[in-house]
Amino acid sequence: MASRFRMPTLAFAALSICLSIAIVGCAGRTIHLFNAQQSSNAWLLPIWPNHFDTRELQALIGTSVVILLLNVLLCLALLVSALPANIIVLASALLSTICALIAVIFPAVINQHAPTRDTLQTWTCRWNRASTGQGQGPPSQFGMMCQETRFAFFTTIPVFLIQLLLLSLAIFAIVSRRTSALRLGSGTEKGQSQHELGEVRHASLDAKSEGSPRSVQDARSLGTKGVQFA
Repeated sequence: MASRFRMPTLAFAALSICLSIAIVGCAGRTIHLFNAQQSSNAWLLPIWPNHFDTRELQALIGTSVVILLLNVLLCLALLVSALPANIIVLASALLSTICALIAVIFPAVINQHAPTRDTLQTWTCRWNRASTGQGQGPPSQFGMMCQETRFAFFTTIPVFLIQLLLLSLAIFAIVSRRTSALRLGSGTEKGQSQHELGEVRHASLDAKSEGSPRSVQDARSLGTKGVQFA
């Protein structure tokens, strides 16, 4: 990859890595609280119903881990000169874009099923704004869990946009390289044709310059013969 595309690509990949780590951290912590507390309901709320759906968080964690690894591979391809950078960057950006698109669409579709089938985000955010029948507020952790799940979900949008930028940079870099190669090839062929034409002209000039003394010498010999004959 050309040096003018290398630094922007590394910067966007590093930003995507940081956002992916944040998504994995928030979603992982929230699902850890769910797994630790679903067996023992110490609160007055039926906080973890049987219809609860955790596929949203699993999708966020899985796609973010894949995006994280692909962006690390992308950075290695740019930093290690022995690797085919253009191909690796294009493949990594394409797969990361697909994963980011899944991370945006799949949780959004699952959240639309609430309240028939709640997710951790819809359930904690709904009870965070409500109160129990005895006038008490929701558990103190519900507010934090609601914010963390929302952050993990909405952060997938900038990650998707960053991956689109990386994919665009990869495609543009490959197209620019091929265009430069075609221009260089046409310039080389033109230079070779001009060089061959110059050699032909030089050879013709040499032939003319060699032919002139011979013509003068022939003329002189003919003149001498004419004088002798006379």
